[in-house]
Amino acid sequence: MTFQRTGEDVKRQLRQKDLVLEHLKTGAPLTQDMSRELYGCRHVASRISELKKDGHIILSLRNDQGCSTYLLLSDEGGRE
Repeated sequence: MTFQRTGEDVKRQLRQKDLVLEHLKTGAPLTQDMSRELYGCRHVASRISELKKDGHIILSLRNDQGCSTYLLLSDEGGRE
């Protein structure tokens, strides 16, 4: 059985990425638990990776339990 991403999957990922970016632009930190609770985003690390590939500079701080907190350092990405 092969998994195929549907158009709805792609739309959801793009919407989540936009929500995560807008949150980080406020200067507030974001954690996995916060992203799940606020935006229904279960895999925030994937959205952060996509934002980094777009050129945004995001700091990832990991605590002793292995949970990351993300902060936007520069919003230079997204220029096309």
